[in-house]
Amino acid sequence: MLGVRHDVFKRAQSHPWIRYWWRRSVRFDKRTGMLSAGIPLSITMIVTIAAATIMIDRQFELRDMRARTISKREASLEEEHEAMREFLKGTEDEYEMKAIPDKFRSGR
Repeated sequence: MLGVRHDVFKRAQSHPWIRYWWRRSVRFDKRTGMLSAGIPLSITMIVTIAAATIMIDRQFELRDMRARTISKREASLEEEHEAMREFLKGTEDEYEMKAIPDKFRSGR
């Protein structure tokens, strides 16, 4: 037609194998919508799952750290109480009842 070869523009395009698969993928997408809708939705789902997993992991980590510090604090308090009991056991023998001098009494 008018001396123009019909495959001039076809040669300017890419390899025929790539054209074939591109057309098949476009046809597949028109029929199913997997490429235009499925890929973005699956990327969104994966990112959301990853973010939620990281957030929950951090929360569990903070809860565990709080529990450890509380248990450390309770253990140190228990040690202090035990040391105080031992100290007070040693002073029971030296204890004697004495009257408080009048100058230290608040009511008189």
